[in-house]
Amino acid sequence: MSNDNNISRRDFLGLAGGVLSAAATASLGGDANFEQNVLKIDTEKILDDETTTDVLVIGSGMAGLFAAIKAHDAGAKVMMVSKGRLGTSGQTPFAKGVFSYDEKKEKLSINQFVEKVSRSSLGSSNKAYTRQLAEHSKARVEELKEWGFFDSPLCHASFSRPMKEREIPLVERVMITHLLKEDGKVAGAMGFSLDEEKLITIRAKSVILCTGAGGFKPNGFPICDLTHDGSIMAYNIGAKITGKEWNDGHLGSAVNPADTFGNWHGMFEETPSTTSVEIHHDLGVDLNYKVYENANSVKNDPAHMMDQTTLSGGPYVPKEFMRKGPQKQDANRKPPKHEGKPPGMSDNMTGGSSAGLAIHKSEGLAPINDRCESTIKGSMQLGTL
Repeated sequence: MSNDNNISRRDFLGLAGGVLSAAATASLGGDANFEQNVLKIDTEKILDDETTTDVLVIGSGMAGLFAAIKAHDAGAKVMMVSKGRLGTSGQTPFAKGVFSYDEKKEKLSINQFVEKVSRSSLGSSNKAYTRQLAEHSKARVEELKEWGFFDSPLCHASFSRPMKEREIPLVERVMITHLLKEDGKVAGAMGFSLDEEKLITIRAKSVILCTGAGGFKPNGFPICDLTHDGSIMAYNIGAKITGKEWNDGHLGSAVNPADTFGNWHGMFEETPSTTSVEIHHDLGVDLNYKVYENANSVKNDPAHMMDQTTLSGGPYVPKEFMRKGPQKQDANRKPPKHEGKPPGMSDNMTGGSSAGLAIHKSEGLAPINDRCESTIKGSMQLGTL
Protein backbone atom coordinates (compact mmCIF):
# COMPACT_ATOMS: atom_id res chain seq x y z
CA MET A 1 0.00 0.00 0.00
CA SER A 2 1.20 3.55 -0.67
CA ASN A 3 2.77 5.37 2.27
CA ASP A 4 0.38 8.32 2.20
CA ASN A 5 -2.66 6.10 2.43
CA ASN A 6 -1.27 3.20 4.45
CA ILE A 7 -3.45 2.24 7.43
CA SER A 8 -1.61 -0.05 9.79
CA ARG A 9 -3.34 -2.16 12.42
CA ARG A 10 -1.97 0.14 15.12
CA ASP A 11 -3.15 3.28 13.28
CA PHE A 12 -6.60 1.80 12.79
CA LEU A 13 -6.96 0.89 16.46
CA GLY A 14 -5.74 4.36 17.43
CA LEU A 15 -8.33 6.04 15.21
CA ALA A 16 -11.12 3.83 16.49
CA GLY A 17 -10.04 4.47 20.09
CA GLY A 18 -10.03 8.22 19.47
CA VAL A 19 -13.58 8.11 18.17
CA LEU A 20 -14.78 6.15 21.19
CA SER A 21 -12.98 8.50 23.57
CA ALA A 22 -14.42 11.61 21.91
CA ALA A 23 -17.93 10.14 22.00
CA ALA A 24 -17.60 9.32 25.68
CA THR A 25 -16.35 12.82 26.50
CA ALA A 26 -19.12 14.47 24.49
CA SER A 27 -21.78 12.41 26.22
CA LEU A 28 -20.53 13.71 29.58
CA GLY A 29 -20.75 17.30 28.46
CA GLY A 30 -17.16 17.85 29.57
CA ASP A 31 -18.08 17.71 33.27
CA ALA A 32 -15.08 16.42 35.25
CA ASN A 33 -17.32 15.38 38.16
CA PHE A 34 -18.43 12.33 36.24
CA GLU A 35 -16.32 9.24 35.71
CA GLN A 36 -15.83 8.33 32.08
CA ASN A 37 -16.94 4.90 30.96
CA VAL A 38 -13.65 3.95 29.33
CA LEU A 39 -13.75 0.75 27.36
CA LYS A 40 -10.99 -1.69 28.23
CA ILE A 41 -9.97 -3.65 25.17
CA ASP A 42 -7.03 -6.00 24.97
CA THR A 43 -5.65 -5.08 21.56
CA GLU A 44 -3.53 -8.22 21.52
CA LYS A 45 -6.67 -10.37 21.52
CA ILE A 46 -8.43 -8.55 18.69
CA LEU A 47 -8.80 -10.93 15.77
CA ASP A 48 -7.96 -10.14 12.16
CA ASP A 49 -10.28 -11.37 9.43
CA GLU A 50 -9.09 -10.93 5.84
CA THR A 51 -11.12 -11.89 2.77
CA THR A 52 -10.58 -11.52 -0.98
CA THR A 53 -13.22 -11.04 -3.67
CA ASP A 54 -13.57 -9.59 -7.17
CA VAL A 55 -16.30 -7.03 -6.39
CA LEU A 56 -17.01 -5.62 -2.95
CA VAL A 57 -20.41 -3.98 -2.55
CA ILE A 58 -20.59 -1.69 0.49
CA GLY A 59 -24.20 -1.13 1.53
CA SER A 60 -27.28 -3.37 1.57
CA GLY A 61 -30.06 -1.11 0.35
CA MET A 62 -31.75 -0.95 -3.04
CA ALA A 63 -28.58 0.11 -4.89
CA GLY A 64 -26.44 -2.47 -3.10
CA LEU A 65 -28.89 -5.25 -3.92
CA PHE A 66 -28.87 -4.59 -7.66
CA ALA A 67 -25.12 -3.92 -7.74
CA ALA A 68 -24.39 -7.28 -6.14
CA ILE A 69 -26.87 -9.21 -8.27
CA LYS A 70 -25.85 -7.69 -11.61
CA ALA A 71 -22.13 -8.10 -10.86
CA HIS A 72 -22.72 -11.74 -9.92
CA ASP A 73 -24.82 -12.40 -13.02
CA ALA A 74 -22.01 -10.92 -15.13
CA GLY A 75 -19.66 -13.58 -13.78
CA ALA A 76 -17.85 -11.77 -10.95
CA LYS A 77 -17.14 -13.11 -7.48
CA VAL A 78 -19.15 -10.74 -5.28
CA MET A 79 -19.36 -9.96 -1.56
CA MET A 80 -21.72 -7.53 0.16
CA VAL A 81 -20.93 -5.89 3.50
CA SER A 82 -23.42 -3.86 5.54
CA LYS A 83 -23.34 -2.01 8.85
CA GLY A 84 -26.98 -2.98 9.36
CA ARG A 85 -29.28 -5.68 8.03
CA LEU A 86 -30.12 -6.33 4.40
CA GLY A 87 -32.81 -3.90 3.23
CA THR A 88 -33.55 -2.43 6.66
CA SER A 89 -31.34 0.62 7.05
CA GLY A 90 -30.77 3.97 5.38
CA GLN A 91 -33.37 5.16 2.89
CA THR A 92 -34.57 1.77 1.63
CA PRO A 93 -37.33 1.17 4.24
CA PHE A 94 -38.63 4.64 3.37
CA ALA A 95 -38.78 3.87 -0.39
CA LYS A 96 -42.53 3.52 -0.79
CA GLY A 97 -42.78 5.02 -4.26
CA VAL A 98 -40.43 3.38 -6.81
CA PHE A 99 -40.03 5.20 -10.13
CA SER A 100 -41.01 3.25 -13.25
CA TYR A 101 -40.88 4.84 -16.70
CA ASP A 102 -42.96 3.23 -19.44
CA GLU A 103 -42.49 5.07 -22.74
CA LYS A 104 -45.67 3.49 -24.13
CA LYS A 105 -47.76 5.11 -21.39
CA GLU A 106 -45.93 8.36 -20.63
CA LYS A 107 -46.63 11.59 -22.50
CA LEU A 108 -42.93 12.47 -22.52
CA SER A 109 -40.49 10.61 -24.75
CA ILE A 110 -37.18 9.57 -23.23
CA ASN A 111 -35.43 12.51 -24.92
CA GLN A 112 -38.04 14.93 -23.58
CA PHE A 113 -37.82 13.40 -20.13
CA VAL A 114 -34.02 13.76 -20.03
CA GLU A 115 -34.15 17.39 -21.14
CA LYS A 116 -36.91 18.35 -18.70
CA VAL A 117 -35.09 16.77 -15.74
CA SER A 118 -31.93 18.63 -16.75
CA ARG A 119 -33.87 21.89 -16.91
CA SER A 120 -35.49 21.25 -13.52
CA SER A 121 -32.03 20.90 -11.94
CA LEU A 122 -30.65 23.93 -13.82
CA GLY A 123 -28.22 21.66 -15.65
CA SER A 124 -26.72 20.12 -12.51
CA SER A 125 -28.00 16.58 -13.15
CA ASN A 126 -26.19 14.04 -15.30
CA LYS A 127 -28.10 13.37 -18.53
CA ALA A 128 -26.48 9.95 -19.03
CA TYR A 129 -27.81 8.69 -15.70
CA THR A 130 -31.23 10.25 -16.25
CA ARG A 131 -31.48 8.38 -19.54
CA GLN A 132 -30.41 5.14 -17.89
CA LEU A 133 -33.11 5.66 -15.27
CA ALA A 134 -35.77 5.97 -17.97
CA GLU A 135 -34.46 3.05 -19.99
CA HIS A 136 -33.97 0.52 -17.17
CA SER A 137 -36.34 1.42 -14.31
CA LYS A 138 -39.30 -0.60 -15.61
CA ALA A 139 -37.20 -3.76 -15.93
CA ARG A 140 -35.83 -3.33 -12.40
CA VAL A 141 -39.38 -2.88 -11.08
CA GLU A 142 -40.40 -6.15 -12.75
CA GLU A 143 -37.57 -7.91 -10.92
CA LEU A 144 -38.66 -6.37 -7.62
CA LYS A 145 -42.18 -7.64 -8.26
CA GLU A 146 -40.83 -11.15 -8.89
CA TRP A 147 -38.98 -11.10 -5.55
CA GLY A 148 -42.06 -9.89 -3.64
CA PHE A 149 -40.91 -6.35 -2.87
CA PHE A 150 -44.36 -4.84 -3.49
CA ASP A 151 -46.15 -7.40 -1.31
CA SER A 152 -44.93 -6.19 2.09
CA PRO A 153 -44.03 -2.93 3.88
CA LEU A 154 -40.73 -4.59 4.87
CA CYS A 155 -38.22 -5.67 2.27
CA HIS A 156 -35.68 -7.90 4.05
CA ALA A 157 -37.39 -11.08 2.84
CA SER A 158 -37.71 -9.92 -0.77
CA PHE A 159 -34.09 -8.75 -0.85
CA SER A 160 -32.89 -12.02 0.67
CA ARG A 161 -34.50 -14.10 -2.06
CA PRO A 162 -32.20 -13.18 -5.00
CA MET A 163 -29.16 -13.04 -2.70
CA LYS A 164 -29.75 -16.59 -1.43
CA GLU A 165 -30.59 -17.93 -4.89
CA ARG A 166 -27.18 -16.75 -6.09
CA GLU A 167 -25.39 -17.63 -2.83
CA ILE A 168 -23.81 -14.17 -2.66
CA PRO A 169 -21.84 -13.82 0.61
CA LEU A 170 -23.39 -11.20 2.91
CA VAL A 171 -21.52 -9.82 5.92
CA GLU A 172 -23.83 -7.82 8.19
CA ARG A 173 -23.16 -5.59 11.20
CA VAL A 174 -19.68 -4.58 10.05
CA MET A 175 -18.79 -0.90 10.08
CA ILE A 176 -16.53 -0.08 7.12
CA THR A 177 -14.37 2.92 8.00
CA HIS A 178 -11.61 3.05 5.37
CA LEU A 179 -11.14 2.34 1.69
CA LEU A 180 -7.76 0.78 0.98
CA LYS A 181 -5.64 2.33 -1.76
CA GLU A 182 -2.73 0.64 -3.46
CA ASP A 183 -0.70 1.86 -6.45
CA GLY A 184 -3.25 4.61 -7.08
CA LYS A 185 -6.20 2.21 -7.15
CA VAL A 186 -8.83 1.16 -4.64
CA ALA A 187 -7.79 -2.24 -3.33
CA GLY A 188 -10.58 -2.99 -0.87
CA ALA A 189 -11.92 -1.77 2.44
CA MET A 190 -11.35 -2.10 6.17
CA GLY A 191 -13.65 -1.91 9.19
CA PHE A 192 -14.67 -3.64 12.39
CA SER A 193 -17.37 -5.98 13.60
CA LEU A 194 -20.12 -4.56 15.78
CA ASP A 195 -20.55 -7.87 17.59
CA GLU A 196 -17.03 -9.23 17.99
CA GLU A 197 -13.57 -7.85 18.78
CA LYS A 198 -12.53 -8.32 15.20
CA LEU A 199 -10.97 -6.17 12.48
CA ILE A 200 -12.32 -6.83 8.98
CA THR A 201 -10.20 -6.44 5.85
CA ILE A 202 -11.74 -7.18 2.46
CA ARG A 203 -9.48 -6.94 -0.58
CA ALA A 204 -11.23 -6.47 -3.91
CA LYS A 205 -10.50 -5.64 -7.53
CA SER A 206 -13.42 -3.21 -7.57
CA VAL A 207 -15.39 -1.48 -4.82
CA ILE A 208 -18.96 -0.32 -5.38
CA LEU A 209 -20.13 2.25 -2.85
CA CYS A 210 -23.86 1.94 -2.23
CA THR A 211 -23.81 3.88 1.01
CA GLY A 212 -26.59 6.30 0.19
CA ALA A 213 -26.65 10.06 0.05
CA GLY A 214 -25.96 12.26 3.05
CA GLY A 215 -28.18 14.61 4.97
CA PHE A 216 -28.05 16.43 8.29
CA LYS A 217 -31.65 15.75 9.11
CA PRO A 218 -33.48 15.96 12.45
CA ASN A 219 -34.03 12.87 14.59
CA GLY A 220 -37.71 12.95 13.71
CA PHE A 221 -37.01 12.44 10.01
CA PRO A 222 -37.12 8.75 8.96
CA ILE A 223 -33.81 8.81 7.09
CA CYS A 224 -31.79 10.84 9.58
CA ASP A 225 -29.07 8.15 9.53
CA LEU A 226 -27.72 9.06 6.09
CA THR A 227 -24.26 9.93 7.32
CA HIS A 228 -22.11 10.70 4.26
CA ASP A 229 -19.77 7.87 5.33
CA GLY A 230 -19.27 6.47 1.82
CA SER A 231 -18.53 9.89 0.35
CA ILE A 232 -16.15 10.70 3.20
CA MET A 233 -14.22 7.44 2.79
CA ALA A 234 -13.84 8.10 -0.93
CA TYR A 235 -12.89 11.74 -0.35
CA ASN A 236 -10.19 10.69 2.12
CA ILE A 237 -8.37 8.73 -0.59
CA GLY A 238 -8.61 11.51 -3.17
CA ALA A 239 -11.96 11.10 -4.93
CA LYS A 240 -13.76 14.22 -6.11
CA ILE A 241 -17.16 14.97 -4.54
CA THR A 242 -20.01 16.98 -5.99
CA GLY A 243 -23.53 18.13 -5.14
CA LYS A 244 -22.91 19.29 -1.57
CA GLU A 245 -23.94 22.87 -2.22
CA TRP A 246 -27.68 22.22 -2.19
CA ASN A 247 -29.91 22.31 0.86
CA ASP A 248 -32.74 19.94 1.70
CA GLY A 249 -36.11 21.60 2.23
CA HIS A 250 -37.86 18.95 4.30
CA LEU A 251 -39.80 20.27 7.25
CA GLY A 252 -39.81 19.08 10.82
CA SER A 253 -42.42 19.22 13.56
CA ALA A 254 -42.25 21.74 16.39
CA VAL A 255 -44.17 19.34 18.64
CA ASN A 256 -42.42 16.09 19.63
CA PRO A 257 -39.84 16.65 16.88
CA ALA A 258 -38.01 13.36 17.50
CA ASP A 259 -41.17 11.25 17.26
CA THR A 260 -40.40 9.66 13.92
CA PHE A 261 -43.17 7.09 14.03
CA GLY A 262 -45.83 9.54 15.23
CA ASN A 263 -44.97 12.38 12.87
CA TRP A 264 -44.71 10.05 9.87
CA HIS A 265 -47.78 8.00 10.77
CA GLY A 266 -48.67 5.33 8.27
CA MET A 267 -45.53 5.67 6.15
CA PHE A 268 -43.83 2.64 7.69
CA GLU A 269 -46.88 0.42 7.30
CA GLU A 270 -47.46 1.50 3.69
CA THR A 271 -46.83 -1.19 1.06
CA PRO A 272 -44.51 0.06 -1.74
CA SER A 273 -45.95 0.98 -5.13
CA THR A 274 -44.69 2.55 -8.35
CA THR A 275 -44.70 6.16 -9.47
CA SER A 276 -44.57 7.60 -12.95
CA VAL A 277 -43.13 10.79 -14.41
CA GLU A 278 -43.65 13.92 -12.32
CA ILE A 279 -40.82 16.44 -12.65
CA HIS A 280 -40.35 19.27 -10.16
CA HIS A 281 -37.82 22.01 -9.65
CA ASP A 282 -36.74 21.05 -6.13
CA LEU A 283 -33.26 22.29 -5.38
CA GLY A 284 -34.22 22.14 -1.74
CA VAL A 285 -34.04 25.82 -0.80
CA ASP A 286 -37.45 27.00 -1.98
CA LEU A 287 -39.50 25.73 0.93
CA ASN A 288 -36.96 26.80 3.54
CA TYR A 289 -36.94 30.29 2.06
CA LYS A 290 -40.70 30.47 2.41
CA VAL A 291 -40.42 29.31 6.00
CA TYR A 292 -37.86 31.99 6.82
CA GLU A 293 -40.06 34.62 5.19
CA ASN A 294 -42.92 33.57 7.48
CA ALA A 295 -40.86 33.73 10.69
CA ASN A 296 -40.09 30.02 10.75
CA SER A 297 -43.59 28.65 10.47
CA VAL A 298 -45.65 27.34 7.59
CA LYS A 299 -49.32 28.10 8.08
CA ASN A 300 -50.51 26.80 4.73
CA ASP A 301 -52.40 23.58 4.30
CA PRO A 302 -49.86 20.87 3.42
CA ALA A 303 -51.32 20.54 -0.08
CA HIS A 304 -50.49 24.21 -0.72
CA MET A 305 -47.21 24.52 1.15
CA MET A 306 -45.16 24.70 -2.06
CA ASP A 307 -47.38 27.37 -3.58
CA GLN A 308 -44.69 29.78 -4.75
CA THR A 309 -46.98 32.58 -5.87
CA THR A 310 -46.74 34.16 -2.39
CA LEU A 311 -42.94 34.38 -2.50
CA SER A 312 -41.12 37.58 -3.37
CA GLY A 313 -37.44 37.35 -4.14
CA GLY A 314 -35.57 34.33 -2.89
CA PRO A 315 -34.22 31.40 -4.92
CA TYR A 316 -34.67 31.29 -8.67
CA VAL A 317 -37.41 29.02 -9.97
CA PRO A 318 -37.87 28.52 -13.74
CA LYS A 319 -41.29 29.78 -14.82
CA GLU A 320 -42.39 26.40 -16.18
CA PHE A 321 -41.80 24.82 -12.75
CA MET A 322 -43.55 27.52 -10.71
CA ARG A 323 -46.11 25.77 -8.52
CA LYS A 324 -49.53 27.28 -8.05
CA GLY A 325 -52.07 25.77 -5.69
CA PRO A 326 -52.26 22.16 -4.49
CA GLN A 327 -49.59 19.70 -5.51
CA LYS A 328 -50.59 17.17 -8.13
CA GLN A 329 -50.91 13.63 -6.80
CA ASP A 330 -49.50 10.71 -8.80
CA ALA A 331 -52.47 8.75 -10.12
CA ASN A 332 -50.40 5.54 -10.31
CA ARG A 333 -49.51 5.53 -6.64
CA LYS A 334 -51.80 3.73 -4.23
CA PRO A 335 -53.24 6.03 -1.54
CA PRO A 336 -51.83 5.35 1.94
CA LYS A 337 -54.03 3.45 4.37
CA HIS A 338 -53.74 6.05 7.11
CA GLU A 339 -56.22 8.86 7.56
CA GLY A 340 -55.56 12.56 8.02
CA LYS A 341 -52.75 14.69 6.70
CA PRO A 342 -49.83 13.27 4.74
CA PRO A 343 -47.02 11.65 6.77
CA GLY A 344 -44.71 14.17 8.37
CA MET A 345 -47.09 17.06 7.78
CA SER A 346 -48.37 18.03 11.21
CA ASP A 347 -50.05 21.29 12.20
CA ASN A 348 -46.78 22.54 13.65
CA MET A 349 -44.36 22.44 10.75
CA THR A 350 -41.09 24.33 11.00
CA GLY A 351 -38.38 24.86 8.45
CA GLY A 352 -34.62 24.86 8.71
CA SER A 353 -34.66 21.58 10.61
CA SER A 354 -33.09 19.74 7.68
CA ALA A 355 -29.71 21.11 6.76
CA GLY A 356 -29.61 18.33 4.17
CA LEU A 357 -26.90 19.10 1.61
CA ALA A 358 -28.50 16.31 -0.39
CA ILE A 359 -31.20 16.78 -3.01
CA HIS A 360 -30.43 13.50 -4.79
CA LYS A 361 -30.31 15.10 -8.24
CA SER A 362 -26.53 15.53 -8.54
CA GLU A 363 -24.93 14.37 -5.33
CA GLY A 364 -22.02 12.05 -4.55
CA LEU A 365 -18.75 11.06 -6.20
CA ALA A 366 -17.91 12.98 -9.37
CA PRO A 367 -18.12 10.41 -12.20
CA ILE A 368 -15.73 10.21 -15.14
CA ASN A 369 -18.04 8.27 -17.47
CA ASP A 370 -21.55 6.80 -17.77
CA ARG A 371 -20.59 3.67 -15.77
CA CYS A 372 -20.39 5.39 -12.38
CA GLU A 373 -16.59 5.20 -12.20
CA SER A 374 -15.06 7.85 -9.95
CA THR A 375 -11.80 9.75 -10.26
CA ILE A 376 -10.10 6.99 -8.23
CA LYS A 377 -9.44 3.87 -10.31
CA GLY A 378 -11.23 0.77 -9.13
CA SER A 379 -13.91 2.69 -7.24
CA MET A 380 -17.52 3.11 -8.27
CA GLN A 381 -20.65 4.58 -6.76
CA LEU A 382 -24.27 3.79 -7.58
CA GLY A 383 -27.39 5.72 -6.65
CA THR A 384 -30.68 4.26 -5.51
CA LEU A 385 -33.32 3.11 -7.98
